[in-house]
Amino acid sequence: MKDKTKSILIAISFIVALVLFVWGFNFLKGKSLLKNQFNFYALYDNSKGLQPGDIVTINGMQVGTVSSLDFHPRQDGSIIVEFITGNKLNIPQNTIANLASSLTGSVSIELILGDSDVMAQSGDTLMSAYDNGTMGLITETIIPLKNNLETLLISLNDLTSNLNDLLNSELKTNINNGVSSFANSMNNIETISSDLQQLVDSEDGKLTLVVNNLENITEDFSVVSDSLKKIDYNHLVITLEKSLTEFNTLLESINNGEGSAGLLVKEDSLYNNVNETVATLQALLEEIKANPKKIKLSVF
Repeated sequence: MKDKTKSILIAISFIVALVLFVWGFNFLKGKSLLKNQFNFYALYDNSKGLQPGDIVTINGMQVGTVSSLDFHPRQDGSIIVEFITGNKLNIPQNTIANLASSLTGSVSIELILGDSDVMAQSGDTLMSAYDNGTMGLITETIIPLKNNLETLLISLNDLTSNLNDLLNSELKTNINNGVSSFANSMNNIETISSDLQQLVDSEDGKLTLVVNNLENITEDFSVVSDSLKKIDYNHLVITLEKSLTEFNTLLESINNGEGSAGLLVKEDSLYNNVNETVATLQALLEEIKANPKKIKLSVF
């Protein structure tokens, strides 16, 4: 009797242990034997490191876990992923199982709910998609930047090579000679500047005298300017106008034959008499020069 009771206890213990083992195994896989669950499938070309136990989310909230991954029976390399959710969720038939990765490298399935009125049933295969996530965005940003940097480095290397080819020994010598010539020119400029300074110092007294003379000239010019300012230009203009009027009157009198000057200008007889007198005097002088003895002078 005792042996029979002992055998029964051993059997019960084995069954309990088996149940606990199965429950624990399924618990670790995300399955629960105490409540109803929906099983869904998704087909991916690459699992991106997805593992059993990884979470399934809707709008960032966990609604299930990945239960298993296996290759598709058609042996084309695609992977069937099984995940489970609670039976209280209504998942439209056109929901997408999006495989996403985070910045830390963890992978999860994000359910993007569709708008179909027909709900998916347990055992259905949902549409699948990939989301690169934060790491993907960083990679998409860094890779073009890396390519641009590589192109820039290649261009810089080409530029450096071209500069090395351009700067041959002869050109380098010319550049060095040019630098030396420039240095000599600067030294010459310094020498000339020093000489000019010495000249200025030696001629400082003369320069001071010249400056003083210029100041005196400026003062004299100021005096002349003041004198010119004091002139009564209106009176001067009136006097000039009066003189011009009198001169015009005199010219009109001469033109009209008035006065001695007018008669001399207008009357031909006076002019002719003067010419005859001059001619007679000229003849007399010539006779005296020719026969000086004919001239007898007596002094009383």
